[in-house]
Amino acid sequence: MAVVADRGGDDAEAIIGGLRARGWTVRRMELSGSPDVFDGATDELETALAQHLQGRVDLCVNLLDGQTWDTSVRQVAETILVAKHAVASLTKTAAAGSRAGFVTVTRLDGGLGLRGGRPAEEALAGGVGGMVKTLACESPDVFCRALDVDLGVDRDEFVAALLGEIADAATDTTEVGIDIDGVRWTVVPGSYRHATAHRDEIGSGVPDIGLGADDVLVVTGGARGVTALCVRALAQHTQAEFVLLGRTELADEPSWVQGVADDGLKAAAIEEIKARGERPTPREVERRSRDQIAQREIRATVDAVRQAGAQARYIAVDVTDDDAVASALAPLRDRITGVVHGAGVLADAHLTDKTGDEIDRVFRTKLTGLRTILEVTDADALRHLVLFTSVAGLLGNAGQADYAAANEALCRLAASWKRRHPECHVTAIDWGAWDGGMVTPQLREVFHARGVRLLEPEVGAQAFVEQFGSDRADDVCVLVGEDKSLTAGDEALAASFTAHRDIAPLAGDPVLGAHVVGEHAVLPATFGIGWMIHVVERANPGRRVVEARDFQVYKGILFDGSLGGGQHVAVEPAGDATVKVSVRTDTGGALPVLHYAATLVLSASSVDAPVFTRSYPLGEGPENGLDIYRNAVLFHGPLLQGLRRVLHHSDDRLVLECRLTDTPVGSGAYRGELHSPVLADLLLQGPSVHGNRLLGQASLPLGFGRAEYFAALPGDEPFVLIVDDVRQAPAAITVTATACDRRGTVLQRWHDIEMVATPEMSEKFHEGTRRWSGE
Repeated sequence: MAVVADRGGDDAEAIIGGLRARGWTVRRMELSGSPDVFDGATDELETALAQHLQGRVDLCVNLLDGQTWDTSVRQVAETILVAKHAVASLTKTAAAGSRAGFVTVTRLDGGLGLRGGRPAEEALAGGVGGMVKTLACESPDVFCRALDVDLGVDRDEFVAALLGEIADAATDTTEVGIDIDGVRWTVVPGSYRHATAHRDEIGSGVPDIGLGADDVLVVTGGARGVTALCVRALAQHTQAEFVLLGRTELADEPSWVQGVADDGLKAAAIEEIKARGERPTPREVERRSRDQIAQREIRATVDAVRQAGAQARYIAVDVTDDDAVASALAPLRDRITGVVHGAGVLADAHLTDKTGDEIDRVFRTKLTGLRTILEVTDADALRHLVLFTSVAGLLGNAGQADYAAANEALCRLAASWKRRHPECHVTAIDWGAWDGGMVTPQLREVFHARGVRLLEPEVGAQAFVEQFGSDRADDVCVLVGEDKSLTAGDEALAASFTAHRDIAPLAGDPVLGAHVVGEHAVLPATFGIGWMIHVVERANPGRRVVEARDFQVYKGILFDGSLGGGQHVAVEPAGDATVKVSVRTDTGGALPVLHYAATLVLSASSVDAPVFTRSYPLGEGPENGLDIYRNAVLFHGPLLQGLRRVLHHSDDRLVLECRLTDTPVGSGAYRGELHSPVLADLLLQGPSVHGNRLLGQASLPLGFGRAEYFAALPGDEPFVLIVDDVRQAPAAITVTATACDRRGTVLQRWHDIEMVATPEMSEKFHEGTRRWSGE
């Protein structure tokens, strides 16, 4: 059962038709009658959602097509509520062992709105990705995907793309864009990287910032918290004028506050209330003391900015009040040259508990508040637009679907604004969690327990200052902090699943052209194991394969034109952090052909590597290892020729110096975080060389007993390969291959590699060599 939530239109009709053609039963839920402005009143909407989303739901598809600021914001808010009411049914479907999915669809620029291809008011809809990522955090058993397809893509291709995404086995990819040329783009946190600029280190130098005495910066939320820290730091380097906006009204300190330290204000408030003959309540005491602390912080910020040599004024105004903001900034309109939007509120609750009022409160401050400021400024006069966004939006964060969506919407607005105002410095800063601000001592302990490193206030403030430097002008969206989710990861492995792939198009890849045995290219065994590793890691975000056991080649894949109707990878959990995996080819009725099988072990953390006591000199002497290929001891072509020097060779040990470019293959579909199918081939080439010495014949690998992954092999850098622990049989050898760096630290160790020789294989090696050498 698929539920499609839409606002009418041809795209919705096409999607429903495409789903039904694939055998889906579709229930349509039209939301076109909603008011333009979302105001938090959602009783009628939620009643309808509850009715449509009760019972079994396998898939929920949500189409967004906002054309104005209000409709885009409303549609994102409504999608949060759709997720709220869908999650229970979807979770139940997943718990029963079936695939359950929640997918959003936009038609922006094919880049999730991050290309800036659509006007800001339309691009805001791309913020829905923040909610989708949050749903993935809260309900890891539900397949979650935010899809954006360029508006110019043909409707049939658009539907085909959506149906393909729905069937994707990877769960680490929550956002996908399809551009006008049909190219697929992804934003993937973690080891597969993401498109957002990432700052690991903060420099200590002061940039030449583009702010002078004639600049006037309006800063929302700028008098308190982390925004105030940033303003203070920036004021050290400019004489610009800062106009700080906040909701707190300033007044002279009453007598009961004067001379009292912050930690004594509650006690003083109690005494003051009693002195007036009233009964103090905890809520009133908290309100009074908090208000006085807020006023003190505002005064301190204004004083600090002025003492630094800059100008400062504070205006008490609600940024969501159009008339009040317009009135407050009217005298400054012609002088305003920059906006820093730091205002924001939280209303944390899991999706199942989220209310319309909470969503409205978060959206009004983050989104409506910015629009209000922009509407009272001259867009052409703005030289700086800096938006405070959050890692909660970039990676999703449980309990913050609305906050994540609002922040991601701001990132899309930044991209759109920059595209239309290229001379303006535009930056959306995805802040990591600060050690301060909204992070309480209790929350700090939670982050520490999860291994999340908090951003030191002085480091964050310095990063803010640096964003005004000319060398950061291209940081339209930048992450400052750790690229790690604030949500605790799910401990359970993905349930059993099967991933399908047609490998036939790989036949024309140049690397496969360097692996021709006899007349035809053969898929290297390292591609077989890498294929399985890739599928498993993509289905278990945050984990990497650290060990592979019992890998067997049952029937290699030969690119001779006879490959059947597509291949599939079957994954089955086999215990804690362990899965059994196999690769087969469908035969159209007969039993599938088994190609590879292995057991893989995953871990969220790295494994300590052993160290060899002996090291070998690297880079000395001629590269005599290349004679191995020229003399047809191996058949590999130039793109796989990485055995550079023979450092030692005896019957019981072979030591080689290796170096090889890690040539990309198949868009990364055959590699893992620690496994390169190209570089790892060297770990099987070495045993083949040793087999030739001991057996007098060419040999090929049949499998290995155990591969330990401590670190990735280095591309285009030297490392040492040691082949030892030799066990010989009449036509086979079994060895261990160990790769280590120049210091002796083990990178990978593959145990019990089984090499088998056949009489005709030597001639096939010679034929392969003649092919690449042109003889």
